[in-house]
Order: sequence, then structure tokens, then C-alpha cells
Amino acid sequence: MDIASTRVSFSAWRHYTVKYWLGLIVFCTCLVGCNRNQITINNGITGSLDSPADILITEEPNFAQDIMNEQMRVFIAYLEEATGLTVDYVPAINYAHSHELLVSGKVDLLWAGSLGTSKVLSADKKARPIATELESFINVLLVDRKILGQVEVALGSERPLRALKGRRVVFGSNFSGSTFLTPLIEMKSQGVYLNDLKSCMHEPKHGHRAMFIGDSDQQDFAFVPGSKANPLKHVPEQARSEIVIAWVSDIKRNYYITASPEFLKPSSLDDVRKVQNALIALNEPSESHDEVLQALGVTGFELPQNNASSDSMNELTEFVAALGDDTRCKNNK
Repeated sequence: MDIASTRVSFSAWRHYTVKYWLGLIVFCTCLVGCNRNQITINNGITGSLDSPADILITEEPNFAQDIMNEQMRVFIAYLEEATGLTVDYVPAINYAHSHELLVSGKVDLLWAGSLGTSKVLSADKKARPIATELESFINVLLVDRKILGQVEVALGSERPLRALKGRRVVFGSNFSGSTFLTPLIEMKSQGVYLNDLKSCMHEPKHGHRAMFIGDSDQQDFAFVPGSKANPLKHVPEQARSEIVIAWVSDIKRNYYITASPEFLKPSSLDDVRKVQNALIALNEPSESHDEVLQALGVTGFELPQNNASSDSMNELTEFVAALGDDTRCKNNK
């Protein structure tokens, strides 16, 4: 075969190959376009904004998606059995997206922490929590064991969080109520503010914050969520020998289930009551209830009708409004 015919053959082959891949790309794009409102997750739950389910629920993406998939699989199976309603989970891209899904009425319920709930209530006064976890949550402040001697006196004082002044502190995500907003409120109550710290940073993964102060000399303190029964529930075993619990907060609640204004209309109130009754029923001891509560990471539920619950949420909402855009560490200062 001469050079000219070789060039022609190669040109034809290249032309065919380009057409093949372009066709494949167009085909895949069409498939994606046809399903743009639907997200299928690994455990078989299909979240769709066009779902005919009676209730659509989303949650803040505060864990890896596979963990949330399993959490929602267990929760939804229980809700459907307890209420007789069909429920679909719609995964959110990020914290802000989960809030927008509820405020816009695209989903009926939002599972969120205190900061997310406060933001939703600030954005739409007609949305409201229909249930909250029983008080079992605590803020836990960890300190690097190597500097404990330097801060031990301050930690033993009436205002132990003053030990944070001039120190390097690791918080959770700036979208997290449990590991950023409520620590800020606790600090404020003891006369400590972000500007008093030597530096601060955000690390969304709970276990990583403990590793930061245990594996290096770059950070001094870290806030992690815990429970009264297990303050170190989110601290990896390999980090526990390197850290010490410096302080714990009073017991409080962190998680809320908030309903959209659309779901709170008179036509849906019977479904709201069914969900509330199903949540309260989880407080009755049984192995199956324990499985659901363990998956959700709470000890039970109550209706947000008492004054203490309302006052706590009002405090959070007012604090978020006062902070404005200053709800994050900036430039590590």
C-alpha cells in the first residue's frame, strides 16, 4: 500500500471514530436530559422532584452520601409503615440547596441542624419545625494533650472558654449549627469572640478535627459534637490518646424536622399529624425503634411546643441575623 492510500485510510478511520464518539456523547446527553429531575442513589431509593409520593424529604448533606442513603433508607421504611404514606428522599447538593428545596416548596420536610433550621425560619416565617430531637446533644471542646499544662488553670475557671483566647481553633463547617454556630454562642456567653483567637479554620468532617490537633502542632483546640452518653462519639480511636476533653456544654438539642408552608396548609395537616405521631412513637422502647434512632443519631423526639424549645430557636435565629455574612473564619484570622 502506498503512502497516499495510507493517508486516505487513516483519514477515513479518524472521521469514523470522531463520528462514533460524537454520537455516543449526544446519546448520553439525551439520557441525562431526560432524567435531569431525578437522582437515583445506591440503596434503591429514588429521589425525584416529580415523585408522586405523599411526602418528599431532604436533609443537609452533613455526612458522606452513602451514610445518608442508609440513614434515610431506615427512616423512610419506618415512616411509611407507621403512617401509611409514601415517602421519597430527595438528596441535596449542599446545605444551601437543602434549605432552598424546602423554602421553595419543592420538598415537604427538611431534616437539619440548628443553624440550617434558623436560616430556613429566617427566610420564610411560615415554615416551622414540627418535631425536634430530645435533649441529648452536647458541644465538646477538645484540647491537644501537649498544651494542657498551659491552659489547665483557665479551663478550671468559671469561664473556661477564655482559654481559647490567643489559641488556634478548629470548627466544623460554617454551615453547621452543632460545630460552629452553637460554639460561637457558648463563646459569646463567656466573653470570647472569633477576633480573640489566634486563628481558626473550618473542617466539615468531625473525625478529622480531632486528628488535626492530635497529629500536628498546627492547632490547639477543636469543637466536635457529642452526646451525654458518649462525648467522644465522633473522635477516632487513634486520636483519643492525643487529646483531652477540655469542656462540655449543657445538654441541648440540635436536630429539627421542619415543614414547608405548603405542607402546613389545612389540606395536609392530617399527614403532618401522622408524621408527628410516628416520631413520638419512637420514644417507646423496642429494638426496631432503637434501630431507627441509632441510624438518625438521636435518642428520641418531642413536639416543639414548650417555651424552652421556642426560646432556644429564637436565640439561634436572632444570632444568625446579627452575624449576617460573618458566619465563617476568614483568612485564618
